[in-house]
Amino acid sequence: MVNAFMSRALSCTVRLCARRPLLVLALALGCAAASVLVTMTRLTFEASELHLLPPGQAYVTRYREYSKAFGELDEIVIVVRGRTFQQSRAFAARLAGDLRAGPIAFNHLAYRVALEDFDGRGLLYLPAPALKELREQIYDHQDFIESFVSAPGLATLLDGVNRQFAGAFASHFLDLGLQDGATAGDIQFLTMLVTQMREAISHPVLYRSPWGAMLAAAEGDEDAGYFLSDDKSLLYIVADPAGGSGGFTNDGAAIAEIRRQIASLRAEFPDVRAGVTGGPALATDGMRVAFDDSQLATVLAFALTLGLLLLAFRRLREPLIMLAVLALSLLWSLGLVTVTVGHLTVFSVMFVPIVIGLGIDYGVYVLFRFDEERGLGASVDDALQVTAARTGQGIVLGALTGAATFYVLIGTDFHGVQELGFIAGTALLASFVAMVTVFPALLALSHRRRSVTPGSASNQDVSPSPAAVPFVERLTRHPVAVLVSAGALTAFSLWSVRLVEFDYNLLDLQARGTESVVWERQIMNAHGRSSYSALSTATSLAELERKRDGFGRLPSVASVDTALLFIPDDQVAKAKIVGDVRPLIAPLWIGPTPPVDVSRVTSALEVLRRRIDVAVTEAGADGASIELRVLQSGLADLLRAVRGAEPARTEAGLTRYQTDLVRDFTDKLLFLQRNVDPRLVTVADIPAEVRRKFISDPGRFLLQIHPKVDIWEREGAVQFVNELRFVDADVTGTPIIAYESIRRMEDAYRRGGVYAFIVVGLIIAFMIRRLRETMLALTPLALGTLWALGLMPLFGLKLNLANVWGVPLIIGASAEYGLNVITRAIEARARGGPRFARSTIMAVAFNGLTTITGFGTLMLAHHRGMWSLGLLLTLGSVTSLVASVVVLPVLVRLVDPAPDSRTTSPTARRGRASAFIRLA
Repeated sequence: MVNAFMSRALSCTVRLCARRPLLVLALALGCAAASVLVTMTRLTFEASELHLLPPGQAYVTRYREYSKAFGELDEIVIVVRGRTFQQSRAFAARLAGDLRAGPIAFNHLAYRVALEDFDGRGLLYLPAPALKELREQIYDHQDFIESFVSAPGLATLLDGVNRQFAGAFASHFLDLGLQDGATAGDIQFLTMLVTQMREAISHPVLYRSPWGAMLAAAEGDEDAGYFLSDDKSLLYIVADPAGGSGGFTNDGAAIAEIRRQIASLRAEFPDVRAGVTGGPALATDGMRVAFDDSQLATVLAFALTLGLLLLAFRRLREPLIMLAVLALSLLWSLGLVTVTVGHLTVFSVMFVPIVIGLGIDYGVYVLFRFDEERGLGASVDDALQVTAARTGQGIVLGALTGAATFYVLIGTDFHGVQELGFIAGTALLASFVAMVTVFPALLALSHRRRSVTPGSASNQDVSPSPAAVPFVERLTRHPVAVLVSAGALTAFSLWSVRLVEFDYNLLDLQARGTESVVWERQIMNAHGRSSYSALSTATSLAELERKRDGFGRLPSVASVDTALLFIPDDQVAKAKIVGDVRPLIAPLWIGPTPPVDVSRVTSALEVLRRRIDVAVTEAGADGASIELRVLQSGLADLLRAVRGAEPARTEAGLTRYQTDLVRDFTDKLLFLQRNVDPRLVTVADIPAEVRRKFISDPGRFLLQIHPKVDIWEREGAVQFVNELRFVDADVTGTPIIAYESIRRMEDAYRRGGVYAFIVVGLIIAFMIRRLRETMLALTPLALGTLWALGLMPLFGLKLNLANVWGVPLIIGASAEYGLNVITRAIEARARGGPRFARSTIMAVAFNGLTTITGFGTLMLAHHRGMWSLGLLLTLGSVTSLVASVVVLPVLVRLVDPAPDSRTTSPTARRGRASAFIRLA
């Protein structure tokens, strides 16, 4: 009943389309035009990973809430690598200025925190031991400092040093080992001072501050506040384009502008390398490469498919018509996708070349059977009717099983795969509808215009062909060899499938040499962590401290960034230490710098040398420290240089050096004076730019947890996420999203494969309603899938998050091949004719080749995920085709050894066909 109804319905549809071909064509073109208009105005591209996940998941909902509360959480990262920090800093400053003046507006663009906002409280950020050391240094050098500020110059400095050493001798600090820490710092200071004075006389060099050895806490780091990697080799600029990051168009324009500005600075900064990475850059680069690869694959798929059709049918008109109909169906699909889904993702953007390889199959089946009937002398209408009534059943089943293998993906728990299943399944059904409506209408229109009569010598481009395929007939006469070979390949695949690995690293899916991937790996190497971070929140400072400490103790956590980074610890105790030195520092005023008196400087150096000589002599040959002996040697060398050089040259060199030395000391003293009376830092004192990132308007605090492990690998991701959830079950962020993507994709491909097998099996069983034939039709499905998986290790192919859903697609392609072979064998048993008719076997073979062509074009992709999908689908299509045209006929012959009915003449077949058509 079902088969009869299907035959009548298809026959009626084809008959109506053949009678009104112009109306059908007008409707098809109208739908295509409407689809083009809708697609061009409304279709978008979604690059965000968030969209690929189920929207109702708590961690996705929280991430979206955090994005609204704290601004864009996943920013574009510009990485700068110069030979020196100064080069990187100059490049970053220039690039940031050019970007701010450029056409793209940014909500946030920074490469450092403005420490000026904390001026007056800088000492509170030092560790308590460092502050205590500073206090002791000021106590020990109080007289020295006071004398130097009154007349800051080299002679005053050396006189003060001599007095300091005299006191040290009196207190026996300069003993054999010189173990006192403060005095050791003095020795280091003097050594640097003597060395630089010697250099100033002989050959001026870049000034290096010696004051850090005496007043270390006042020595400000020049890289303080800059966003640097742990080894300080990379400087980071973070950027958030206006309009919100995460949109493909918005991010793409911003990233393109950043890269253009970087390229424009290469001539000015030849030693600096810079690039763009971060979540938006990785997603945008992946989407752009996938889109470009999809366009290339689509063009190649059409071209190669046309070549195969020309080879199969040896004429141009019908293959061109078939491809035009397929193109119309793809336009319909894009319109439907735009109206129903509204966007394409990195997964669904590749549906077009896949559907080209599968959707053309239905037209091939139609044209092969149409040619067969026309070769037997049937009219155009009769040939189309027989094709619809007899071959149509196999086409319908092929379309249903193919679409079903995609639609079952809707039942998975991964939103990106669900969309792909709906989009590809809908496109496949659209191509089926076009091939049984528009294609027959165009065939009827093109053949009728030639005004031919059935059976005439010139009525067609086709001629009767041999009913059977000699190659298949020979195979069926050697069943042992075929089945032994198939058994050996099956046994090998069962053993080899255990070796198939799963590559969880999302970076491996990107094209080789992708800029964002290259710089992401450099960040991991230099920083010891990814540019991604997990996220948590707290509602109070106490909870914030508790979570920060809890996350910080985890083995997989490198660091935790919070607003507490800008609020010093133990502020009250530190303020007390700072207050102890305030009476000594605050009243100091810098006096005028006297000119350099070379004779006075020389006399002071002579006195200092004698004191050092005495110290070395008293210490003995083995008692004096290395530092003291180095200072002794440096003083002797400096005195020789002063005596040997021209006085004018000596005075000029020491004057330059004195100017730098006094300016340096003045800066450090002023820094101490600005910070010796600090107010305690509160949350309200945090700069607005930082506050926006870590404190929401309602007063909620954000924690950014940076991984120490490699979260791109499964082991690292599992450890990181599980440990974080032990501290806070509600943690979210990109690492958690990537982890859940992996987990759900694994589940999706397993369930999708099982669902596809079950659904295809049920459809075939329901339509055929014969257990033996159903099992035979499912055999290529099972063998092709198993063989493809077993051959993966030989090709070095691993399963990954891009190709795993290829498994259910292989099942769908396998079912179509075997199904059409079996349905034609059933028809031969019922109505006579060859069991393995040439039109069917050739249709299956060429459909397999067109499918392989469509899938194979993906192997030209630069996107490694798309490339791996193309290779897997190509393997599956080849193995399925071999199982269908080599193994399946042998099995059919074995289970049903009855000879083919070859006595039916063409005239009898035409008469039977006409009767069948009248009955239908």
